[in-house]
Amino acid sequence: MKILNFGSCNIDFVYSVDHIVRSGETITTNKLETFPGGKGLNQSIAISKAGSNVFHAGCIGTDGKMLKDILQKNGVDISYLKTVEGKNGHAIIQVNKEGSNSIFLYPGSNEMVTKDFIDTVLNNFEKDNIILLQNEISNIDYIVKKAYEKEMCIMLNPSPFNEKITNLDFKMLSYILLNEVEAEEITGCTSSEECIVYFKNTYPHLKVILTLGEKGCIYIDKNSVIRQSAFKVKAVDTTAAGDTFTGYFVSGISKKENIKDILKTASAASAIAVSRNGAAPSIPSKDEVINCIEGLKPNDTNNKSEILLGKIEAYISENFKNASLKDLALKLGYSSVYTGNLIKKLTGKSFSKYLQQKRCQYAAKMLLNTDLSIESIIENAGYENESFFRKIFKEKYGKNPLEYRKEVK
Repeated sequence: MKILNFGSCNIDFVYSVDHIVRSGETITTNKLETFPGGKGLNQSIAISKAGSNVFHAGCIGTDGKMLKDILQKNGVDISYLKTVEGKNGHAIIQVNKEGSNSIFLYPGSNEMVTKDFIDTVLNNFEKDNIILLQNEISNIDYIVKKAYEKEMCIMLNPSPFNEKITNLDFKMLSYILLNEVEAEEITGCTSSEECIVYFKNTYPHLKVILTLGEKGCIYIDKNSVIRQSAFKVKAVDTTAAGDTFTGYFVSGISKKENIKDILKTASAASAIAVSRNGAAPSIPSKDEVINCIEGLKPNDTNNKSEILLGKIEAYISENFKNASLKDLALKLGYSSVYTGNLIKKLTGKSFSKYLQQKRCQYAAKMLLNTDLSIESIIENAGYENESFFRKIFKEKYGKNPLEYRKEVK
């Protein structure tokens, strides 16, 4: 199975700072380092280091020779890497003492990917070959359309998120790998459990990998939900964490490995990457991951309370119409009294009030994202008494449903 990564190549200027600069603030950096980067380049290197052959397609500027060299050095096939006139894309990256980062991009050569070039590259690939995309190059909508016509396996990492992503037809995608922020932008959901329900209901044939940072990751398809804890390490630089995870995941899929094994390996590789400086240079080899994985300890951020709250939210999201405390208690294996007290402890609300809150949130999303009648939305949200719903909705949002749809949409 051939893997094509049609993606960006950047030069990363990494500034070490005490804290991420605030609006209107001027600070002095502690250090400046220059690294090869770009989500496309990083993910191609990660795929190669994970033990798979990968073709990288994209455009580099006349100042991008170092990027070409680093790809070749790491075993990436650059047959479809094109040099164009002008400056290469680059990133300005701030990294604070805790290893968190802030990034802005200059697209440069990455915005010079033309439709003719795309057609030329895709002529060399066929049905079921994997194509990996991010959002740092031009014409990704055209790439998706043409790859879909060829029946390729399309994997999208929708980063950085902008209107280009919202214009894509997600029904053409095979996989989407995204973080919490990107998931909220796409779904409007503020919790991972609500995201699970959204994707299952809206795109049942799409396989979703939701990365949650130190909380791990979740794999979602129409038949299953698989969770993987993150591994505990001292973070030095999180720049390439997501790219490393993505590369190892794609490699595992290309080899038809078990999903649970893929998630564990990709999470371990990502953990190793954040313990090192830089983007591409921080990505570990498959041998390093294999040697370290058993010594890594799972992060205990996912405590019992968070897991229980997730189960409660998932139950409500899947049972808006007929959710009941008794039924939830049965599914959790507790008594109704204990479950009610547990919900009050976790949410600060009784079960009925928490259910009303979730139903209102669902109705608000449906008002903004669909053209369903208000009566249909009320029914779907589980309300038998329309007047009661309108009263609850106005208390929460300050407007009746029709006013809310007109003013916010």
